[in-house]
Amino acid sequence: MSEEAAGTITVRLVMPDRWLEHIAELPTQTTVEDAKRMGLRAMLLRDTDEPADYYVEYAERKVADEAASLGTIGIRSRDILSIRAYDLGHYRAFEG
Repeated sequence: MSEEAAGTITVRLVMPDRWLEHIAELPTQTTVEDAKRMGLRAMLLRDTDEPADYYVEYAERKVADEAASLGTIGIRSRDILSIRAYDLGHYRAFEG
């Protein structure tokens, strides 16, 4: 039985700006936000970082709705989710 048929998928979580990578088996129903939170803890080895200070890219595009599941965004086995910090080149959406 394949991973996808079993409801899980192998996801490569990376922080390219820090040269960090973590490979995880996650249910396809996992939200992008939960995958980001888990990836931050696994790669930075701490849980003090605020997930809202980071955004996620899939297929080199920012994931607009992090509440979407991995299955919903179409991720396949061994695909990469990039976790990047908001900084001078990548601004957080204005919430005024």
